[in-house]
Amino acid sequence: MPNIRGRFCPEVESTGRAKKYLDVLLWGATWSQQHQKDLDSLDVLRGYVHSIRPACCDIRIIVPETHGSTMEMLSACRIQFLVVPITKAVSETSKLISEKELGDAVQTALRCDADVLAVGNVDWLPYAEEIDSLGLFLTDTGFVNRYCEIFVRGHDIPWAFSTQIWGQPWNGFYQMSEPQTFSAGTEFLYQAHGKGVSGDAQETGRSLLHNRLPNICFTRDRLLFYDMQKMAALRAKWKRQEYAFELSYYLKFYYPLIFGGFDHAALLVNQCLQLGLSERNVGASYGSFLNALKAKSPAVYAIFTNPKHVEFIKRVAYLRHYASHRGSLAPAKLIEKPEKELTNDDLDSMIAAQELDELLTALPAGEMRDSFRETLRYNVRMSYYEKEGKVVEGVVPIEIDGKFGFIRPANETYWNFQNRLLFINQVFAELTRGLCVQQTAAAPSEM
Repeated sequence: MPNIRGRFCPEVESTGRAKKYLDVLLWGATWSQQHQKDLDSLDVLRGYVHSIRPACCDIRIIVPETHGSTMEMLSACRIQFLVVPITKAVSETSKLISEKELGDAVQTALRCDADVLAVGNVDWLPYAEEIDSLGLFLTDTGFVNRYCEIFVRGHDIPWAFSTQIWGQPWNGFYQMSEPQTFSAGTEFLYQAHGKGVSGDAQETGRSLLHNRLPNICFTRDRLLFYDMQKMAALRAKWKRQEYAFELSYYLKFYYPLIFGGFDHAALLVNQCLQLGLSERNVGASYGSFLNALKAKSPAVYAIFTNPKHVEFIKRVAYLRHYASHRGSLAPAKLIEKPEKELTNDDLDSMIAAQELDELLTALPAGEMRDSFRETLRYNVRMSYYEKEGKVVEGVVPIEIDGKFGFIRPANETYWNFQNRLLFINQVFAELTRGLCVQQTAAAPSEM
């Protein structure tokens, strides 16, 4: 307990703050020109981060002390790095990873608290899932840069290697850095303006493309950032800081933003195709909207009724409704019931074996001691289940068409984004095609 100015301040153990350093351990015997280009680009970002005052974060490159060729390559590229000794894999790591050298690489990364293990041997990449369970991200140098983008964005630095601009604000950042995400919508707005589409439809399309979509991109990146911090907490074995609160906060925005995008798209279609429905009767899954759409444009109707899109809309709809009206999308632990449940006697024996019962002797007999004992029993039970593999982290309940289950929303962040983007881009593309067809059909009569 810290003593500040003569006052003892309460302190929570087994917790910490978001990691300010992203540590990347390079492990490889030879590095191609592409690897060197990736690292050269990364050093541009490091230069930008170093120029910001006061300092908010940093990216460090780490090299094993016996990897002379890697050090020579980095020195030739004028890239600063740290050197660490190699740590041999312990038995638990060796059981998880059969490849001996990779096991040593993983153990070295864990020893120096590296966030990323960037390897030159692509044959090791299939071990990514096993290594992820240790709180370590395995990849090559190409994806390291994408990982670093998310890291600095989480520290409020808008950065993309595709558009290396210093000091760029969030306003307009995603439109510039992810042109492929916005291209279909941009083309629609261009055609709509040139072909006299109503002002209401153009404004709805503009809001969908330039307001909602960047909001989704921003929330996506925050979720990815806190999932990254969650891995750091896993390595540190923090029990009271797993970033569930932060993930829950952004999930409560992410799903409503995505779900609202479907109805937003339906409103655009209603205005652009002049279906004649009032706004209150327009929704991506509304029968009145779909019936009118089927008669007006079978092609757009097919997009809204595509089974894959419908299934995705139902999934997001449940999570959005849950987040907005029923509770918080707080990723929790799911306990798989073991074959034999631990009794209180079993738990008390385990408490005694860990010498935790000494804490109880300091409390007088009564309600407080009994309550504290129950807390100890709960903690010991959870530790036992985690060791035995009976706990699934970060899950939330879901119900679709009367079927119940659990998902891990933090793992679906990018999948959700891509599914939503596929839908809206198909809508934009079909509306644009329709505008072009109308213009072609009208051309002969204008001559």
